Amino acid sequence: MTHLIVYAHPSSDSFSNKLVNSIKSYSETLNKVVVRDLYAMGFNPVLTKKELEELKKGVLSEDVDREQAYIEEADIISFVYPLWWASFPAILKGYIDRVFSYGFAYRAGVDGIQGQLTGRGVVMHTSMGNGITKDDEENLLPNFTDTQGHQVFGFCDMEVMQHFFYPQIMTATEEEKQGYIDNTIEYYKELFISERN
Repeated sequence: MTHLIVYAHPSSDSFSNKLVNSIKSYSETLNKVVVRDLYAMGFNPVLTKKELEELKKGVLSEDVDREQAYIEEADIISFVYPLWWASFPAILKGYIDRVFSYGFAYRAGVDGIQGQLTGRGVVMHTSMGNGITKDDEENLLPNFTDTQGHQVFGFCDMEVMQHFFYPQIMTATEEEKQGYIDNTIEYYKELFISERN
């Protein structure tokens, strides 16, 4: 399998970075792993007027063409990012705007819009500064999974397999952070075993 990890956090000493490294270390014992660190790459998140006009002609910019090739190759895609203002960081939103483009990720068909990325699984990892209440678990978090997961990746006919939330990450102890990581790796162990059977 090919496991693509798309990572969007500017700090190299963040929990998200440690999580990415842990997922990568485990996954590469079983799979081909590709990590796309959007900040380290200096990925340009802005879809310009010129680029949009070129897209309508079927012409892709070099960086988008490269990212689409990684997505095409992937079986599982993990997105790791902090929750900023109830959404993706701008660089990840821009990655989605530019890379998940019409004709590649979705297109219009006789029955309306049809996703084009069938057969790929998505695992989402969202770190949060705030805590999670019972009401959040029942209402807020499912809404985040819907708007950030199903309405984006599901729209492209990808399967949103899991959405992890890591609360109060700025004040969590190292032990708590390690517990989050251990729980996440257990999920991947079960996932990759089931995918191989």
